[in-house]
Amino acid sequence: MKLKKATGLTLAALMTVSLIPGTALAAEDYSLKDVQFDNVTIRVATRNGGGAESAVDAYYLSKVEEFNAMDNGITVEMINISTEADYLDRLSTDFASGDAPNIFLEYGGSRVLDYLEADYLLDLQPYLEADPDWYGGFKENGWSTCKFEDYGYEGIYGVPSETYQIMLFYNKSLLEENGIEVPATWDELMDACAKLKEAGVQPFVVGEKDAFRFGHLHTVLSLKKYGADVAQKLASREMSYDGEEMLSIYGMIKTMVDNGYLGDNLLSTDKGQEDTYFEEGKAAFKYDGSWYPAQIEESGSELFANQEVGVVRFPSIEAKYEKTDMGGTTDAYYISTLNATEEQVQASVVFLKYLASVDYIEGLIAVNPNTYAYNVDVKTDNYLLNDVMAIMNDTEDVRSDLQGYDTQSMAMNTVRTALQGLAMDKTPEEVGSEIVDSLAEYE
Repeated sequence: MKLKKATGLTLAALMTVSLIPGTALAAEDYSLKDVQFDNVTIRVATRNGGGAESAVDAYYLSKVEEFNAMDNGITVEMINISTEADYLDRLSTDFASGDAPNIFLEYGGSRVLDYLEADYLLDLQPYLEADPDWYGGFKENGWSTCKFEDYGYEGIYGVPSETYQIMLFYNKSLLEENGIEVPATWDELMDACAKLKEAGVQPFVVGEKDAFRFGHLHTVLSLKKYGADVAQKLASREMSYDGEEMLSIYGMIKTMVDNGYLGDNLLSTDKGQEDTYFEEGKAAFKYDGSWYPAQIEESGSELFANQEVGVVRFPSIEAKYEKTDMGGTTDAYYISTLNATEEQVQASVVFLKYLASVDYIEGLIAVNPNTYAYNVDVKTDNYLLNDVMAIMNDTEDVRSDLQGYDTQSMAMNTVRTALQGLAMDKTPEEVGSEIVDSLAEYE
């Protein structure tokens, strides 16, 4: 999707906006504290609150109603589409027609790069810096999808919402029964897999019918071996998908496949079946996201209920990248300046500060135990989630799916599809060549 650049609002114009007749916002006052508006309406697009079908929807709806009841002159109109594909289609259509929402939720990174290149996104850095309490409340590693320095853009163009990190979950009993220590390094994990296999215990079951499973494994292994810079090096083609570095990563996955560490019939096993194997005690390990504690609790798993599931940081390969992990922001809020009035832009910042605040997030955690970009000192009833949050708080750097930093929109699907070949007797060299050849068709 490429968008035609339109005339946007400059910061100078935004800072002279008249909010109530006869008043103006001082140029240095980006904090927007106690500002009153003159009946301004903003539209906010998310995938929450479409009908209060769930606790999250009901919470979001109630908080929007609470905001609208405030005496600040702002009215929020909601655009809520729960289905991901429908939501993203509507968003791209609205931008193309010039009728974009004032605030919208997206995954960030290269997915919103077109909007930035078209000058449709507000740089939020001045507003964040003017309110240190708000700015300082975000986890540092949550900003990765809201910054675009690697593409030549200074500033911060969104605020992160939910965050995630890929970790290693394990069955405590299976490890203890086989005399295995929880692995902290890749070599230790491979030794554990060999010992488990010899004892007749399945190390992992991976549902590669859902191609993102090898996609996630490829990303986390690359980060653990080469550091966070690997994302931009692959995107710029400084590092090639058929080069020595990537062939090494494919080889690591291939070794696990050939040794049976990832299970049988990988391409006919989906993620749901993978989850069931682990939750029924039929696999010792599972790599998954920080969303998994809430998922396994909801499943009713006896392993979880008996606190037999543990979690650790994904094992390190190079010690210097021990605390570099696959993760980041699953979604973030952005403010569009496309055909927006100055009042709408400023009111959007006010509402965004409301959505990204301690009070809002604490209430959200109560109905949706998950990990969020805003720091809150809270303990949940989910012991596994508490352990996950402690690991995330000690993480130094994160990157999401490596292909998310690529300007070629088909890169993620191309890489994930090719990686499935490792489960079909393809060599690392064949996988690398397939990726490079496929990407070259679109350059």
